[in-house]
Amino acid sequence: MNRIRVKRLLLASVLALEDAVEGGIALGAQIAGRRHPMIVPFIGHGTPTRARIGARLVLARREAESVEPPPTESTSPRSRRATLKVSLARFLTVEVTRTPVTIHAPGGDVVVRTDRDGYVDHEVALPGVEPGWLEVRLTGPGGASAVAQVLVVDQATDVGIVSDIDDTILHTGLLRARDFLRATLLTDITERTPLAGAAALYQALTAPGRPIFYVSTSPWNLHEMLLQFVRLRGFPLGPLLLTDWGPSHTGLFRIGAQHHKPPLVRRLLTEHPGLRMVLIGDSGQEDPEIYADIARDHPERVAAIYIRRITGLDLGRGAEIDDLAAEVTAAGVPMLVVDDSAQIADHAAGLGLLDRAAVSAIRADLA
Repeated sequence: MNRIRVKRLLLASVLALEDAVEGGIALGAQIAGRRHPMIVPFIGHGTPTRARIGARLVLARREAESVEPPPTESTSPRSRRATLKVSLARFLTVEVTRTPVTIHAPGGDVVVRTDRDGYVDHEVALPGVEPGWLEVRLTGPGGASAVAQVLVVDQATDVGIVSDIDDTILHTGLLRARDFLRATLLTDITERTPLAGAAALYQALTAPGRPIFYVSTSPWNLHEMLLQFVRLRGFPLGPLLLTDWGPSHTGLFRIGAQHHKPPLVRRLLTEHPGLRMVLIGDSGQEDPEIYADIARDHPERVAAIYIRRITGLDLGRGAEIDDLAAEVTAAGVPMLVVDDSAQIADHAAGLGLLDRAAVSAIRADLA
């Protein structure tokens, strides 16, 4: 029996065990009457005629329905203990699998079933709605109900932004496990640090009404927290396209960047055929190679690529990324490795991707 077959059998066994354990937990929680179904909506996106709707169906305590007010700059941060409790609660979810959920779209109701992890990810037809933000109601078992915000992209828009999150707009320290765990589990959202000038840069890039899509290997469990960060720190609102942590057909713990980001970015290109994308990431993971591959395959669809250098990067790795950027640029797609937001702004202004007047404001944020 070869190694690949053994790995497949192991993954299948782990997945079956996970299904059995979660099924038992869900049944026990419902019998005890301590939890009931709740829909967690994600930000959707689409065009006036089609939209992708996402959500997750979980079992939650009734008090979880009462969502606390979003934090503001003046909100006092939680204690470390309280922050850890809230952080762990995001991962200790009980999913409701293979269960009907109704999407009440303007084009008519659509009934779909959650997958093995409780997710809904479905494309619905729309009757030519106006560009902008659309509210779509979802209902499920036990009176569960939620409203999903959907970004309807104007067909006249010709540029969109695709951005990573960790170490691209938000200091995370993804390469250093201890720093990542401290930031994720022990740091209150009001204390999470954005990269200097990043919010002003993204506001300038999206100022003409362009959409932004945040693509990250962070888990869906952090969707609400990351959404709070985006709003709190003044970043433009857009869909957060995250992943699921846990056993899958590609691994035992999490889907890697190479399995997650390329299909999502390529799907965005297909679902929004009129957009040329500005791709923004960092040098910490595989963003340079992922974006370079997309530029090679779709040079006419990539307006520019920007890669932020992270601290502590191996010199050899840094040289590899610089060589890759030179290669992609020579092939016709501008790719720049940068140290800060001002370098992106200055280069993007030269390409006509943002107003030159915005560069000075972005520089001011770095001071």
